Amino acid sequence: MTRFFNSLTPVLVAALACWPETAAAHAGDQGFVLLLPTTFYTITGTLSVVASMVLVTCLRRGVAAWMFTPRSVLRLPSAPEFRVVGLTSVFATVFLMVLIGIGLWGPNDPQNNLLPLTFWTLWWMMLYTVQGTLFDVWRWINPWTGIAKLIGVGDDPPIRVAGDPGVWPAIGLFVLFQGFLLADIAPSDPKRLAYIVLVYWGLTFIGIALFGRRFWLRHVECITVLFNLLSLLRPLEITEQVRIGLPGWRAVQDRRTGLSLSLLCLTVLAAGSFDGVNETFWWLVQIGINPLEFPGRSAVVNVTLFGLGASIALLVAVYAVAVWVGVRAARGLAKETDVSFAESFRAFAITLLPIALGYHVAHYLVSFLVQIRVTLSTAADPLARGWDLFGLSAVKVTTGFLNTPETVKVIWLSQAGVVILSHILAVLMCHQIAERTCRSAKGVILIQAGISILMIAYTVFGLWLLASPRGA
Repeated sequence: MTRFFNSLTPVLVAALACWPETAAAHAGDQGFVLLLPTTFYTITGTLSVVASMVLVTCLRRGVAAWMFTPRSVLRLPSAPEFRVVGLTSVFATVFLMVLIGIGLWGPNDPQNNLLPLTFWTLWWMMLYTVQGTLFDVWRWINPWTGIAKLIGVGDDPPIRVAGDPGVWPAIGLFVLFQGFLLADIAPSDPKRLAYIVLVYWGLTFIGIALFGRRFWLRHVECITVLFNLLSLLRPLEITEQVRIGLPGWRAVQDRRTGLSLSLLCLTVLAAGSFDGVNETFWWLVQIGINPLEFPGRSAVVNVTLFGLGASIALLVAVYAVAVWVGVRAARGLAKETDVSFAESFRAFAITLLPIALGYHVAHYLVSFLVQIRVTLSTAADPLARGWDLFGLSAVKVTTGFLNTPETVKVIWLSQAGVVILSHILAVLMCHQIAERTCRSAKGVILIQAGISILMIAYTVFGLWLLASPRGA
């Protein structure tokens, strides 16, 4: 069984990594080799996901809907938004400009400069996770809304766009961001990153001034669009009242998922998969690179960009086939004549979002545990002047926890647990959407056939990826 599983793994990786073609690393490297017998855990985790799929088919109709129904636990007094959220947003803008200044005039070493450390560690690694699991922090620290409201920009834009353009512009910008993250020769260089962040902030502010805050932030600005999408997975919602439910309850209740938003879900998952595979020894060997003699990021820029685009295209194609299989089965065997491929394609894409979030958490966990200490230590002396702000110089940067099997095992099991739980949540969401789509119990099961196979294969891939040695 073990030999068969090992021989099958490269095939699954090649299909589910969405044809990546790169060896570039980035600011959150994971350069350690996991020397643990992980095949048992991989098989067990995969069987757990399969078991969850079997169990949900035994649920009585309506149970899944009940599980995803939130409960109101508290009603809050209303407060002027600008007084609270606006002020924190203005503060975030000032803080961002300070970071840009540190990037331009601070230390040249990315590991001693607060801009790349804050950008990649606190923002991309941590904030992404918090936004999708705990709290809508981006609403409070969005660096455009507060300052725009304060000076009256975007209230009465000169250009108004008729209709709903979806989030197509945001998808394009997100792909460009991923290209910078994976293919740029020095994404952590302080000055380079400072110029890019400043230009992006300025262009976004101009877009807000011309088209309005609501339009630009909901349809064009990729980070706000992405973080609003991730917000659909949080168990807790805080507005005029506090509501809590099973993670993903907002995602399955929102029936307005358009084609562009569905493709954004697939793009996020494909980019995360590509981000992981392109660092593995296995992939470096496939593209003819010695993992111990990596030629540098500049040597793989073009192939990285090609791989990113190909990964997205291939995942969209694989997902489309999976949905088509389910729709054909439901229409042919369960006589669900009202089931539409287009509607199913849009509806089920959101069920892959928990998997993308779970991979993000697992992929960056080791990097975060190391880099958060570096960030705190650097915050004590952001300009390398010998300061000791807030006593943070006492924070010791260490990677000793990667040298003992006990702690490495805990880390890997934590990563594996996150991946497995995210897949189980995706299964539950998929079942609820299937019940909403099909009238008969047979149709509910059959329409999930293709997506279930895709999720099982992705579970194998994700757990293999966690245990794979990385290079570059």
